[in-house]
Amino acid sequence: MILARRKTHFYSFVVLAVVLPVCFLAGILLRPSYEPVDVATNKLFTQAGFVTQTQPRKEIGSTKLEDGTFRFHVETFVNYQGKLVMELKSDSLLQVPDPLLYWEATKEAPTEISDRSILLGNLAGLSRKQFLLPGSVRGKAGHLLIYSQGQQKLIAALPLRAKLTTVYRY
Repeated sequence: MILARRKTHFYSFVVLAVVLPVCFLAGILLRPSYEPVDVATNKLFTQAGFVTQTQPRKEIGSTKLEDGTFRFHVETFVNYQGKLVMELKSDSLLQVPDPLLYWEATKEAPTEISDRSILLGNLAGLSRKQFLLPGSVRGKAGHLLIYSQGQQKLIAALPLRAKLTTVYRY
């Protein structure tokens, strides 16, 4: 290599060794900060079934549902709009790909999803989830069905007593 080129490369690397760390630190220090969650995101979380804030509600009942693999704490209540809501909290992480929660009003535990099954929502994660129950569920016993969309099969059927869906007028 020619001596003039070596000097050019040497000074280029010296300049880069000083300028690049300064640019990196300036980029870190001058980057804008965004709040990941604010009041505007509550609507999105509510649509996904996550609990965003506590609203006035009239408790109906609560219970623990257990299967050999799954354990849930279930609580039902009437929200401030007069709608029946079920709040579900999983005690352990579901080791099932894409779990969905269905409701079916049957006395016997079903072995597969039918046309009468009502999709309540996605069940993934450990956070508390709220599911709006349709009016046809009120006062009826049935089963909560956990369906794996990834495996295309019914994983569990958990019985839910009628007293948890019965709304009493006071």
